[in-house]
Amino acid sequence: MSVFEELGLRRYLNAEDTYTSNGASCMPPEVYRAMEEISSAWVDLEDMQRKVGQALAQCTRNEAAYVTAGAASALTLCAAAAITQGDREAFLSLPDASRCPRDEVMVLAPQRNAYMRSIAASGAKLRWAGEPGTPLSLQVLEAAFTPRTAAVCYFVFHGASLCPSLEDVLLAARSRNVPVFVDAAAQLPPAENLWRFTEMGAALALFSGGKGLAGPQDSGLAVGEKLWVQRLQELGAPHEGLCRGSKVTRETLAGLYAAVKLFLSVPETQRLASLLEKCQLAQASMERCGFTDIRLLRKGPAGQDSPRVLGRPAGIGAQALRQALREDGLLVGYDAEENVLSFHPQMLTLAQTQEACRMLEYRILRGEET
Repeated sequence: MSVFEELGLRRYLNAEDTYTSNGASCMPPEVYRAMEEISSAWVDLEDMQRKVGQALAQCTRNEAAYVTAGAASALTLCAAAAITQGDREAFLSLPDASRCPRDEVMVLAPQRNAYMRSIAASGAKLRWAGEPGTPLSLQVLEAAFTPRTAAVCYFVFHGASLCPSLEDVLLAARSRNVPVFVDAAAQLPPAENLWRFTEMGAALALFSGGKGLAGPQDSGLAVGEKLWVQRLQELGAPHEGLCRGSKVTRETLAGLYAAVKLFLSVPETQRLASLLEKCQLAQASMERCGFTDIRLLRKGPAGQDSPRVLGRPAGIGAQALRQALREDGLLVGYDAEENVLSFHPQMLTLAQTQEACRMLEYRILRGEET
């Protein structure tokens, strides 16, 4: 009996996105093999973390790299490193940050999102620049810095259109000797993002390991300056303190290493061609089902370079169809503002995309018959 049968779990095909709630990505065989190999022996975990980091730094064109327990965990660890500035005793006192002379992490109010709680979990005080939903000027941003500002966290996707450019934020922070941590959790592909933000001057760029990289879902990757990676190494698990609960196993380390290598081995032109082929299947399926306003978008739901197809079903609301498809075992996206479905094949193989299209057509035809 399979674990699905034992636990009564439902299988889904994921044409929505790499959301954590959907289980993010499915790992390729190369990742499983690396995890299985390392699981059969014991290692010095700190030594493995260092060596995996060195290897990942080299292949991502960065000074240093560190594997975290997810991108949200990386935010907590980065904030802790920023406000404690290498002071071990101050770190051990967190989330009580009273020992920290610089205890603020600046966040841009238009970028406000749930993941900012991960920053606050460190004990850092959130220093807001601007107002939520309101365009943030560079002048207001610069006025928000105080002598207690230890770092700036910039989110590539959330609210970035209302904020000064990352280049301007980096310049403003650099003039005050304040590091900038860039949250780019879902911004893969393209692969160049693994080094683009740090080449621009970010102290660290943070990525989810279980989304575009198709590594273990409980992994994250921080890349950037050696000084800041060293601080993450000194503070993160298995050391005692605030981040002890964010353990990274040897299996996760090996799996993410294999996933990054595999991700970087695929040329962007090949990756895009594969995605477009799957999108063409979805587009043709929507046309056969009588969808209207069918169009191809070059960006995924989180702004990654991953094309998807939008369309408006005829004779049934998009939300109702989405729920019906979920009951059939197919996950698709839904845009409430436009009342359209989103078919995003980033996590699907070609065969799975074909099966997802059959499920869509079957559901529409079944609806017509009833």
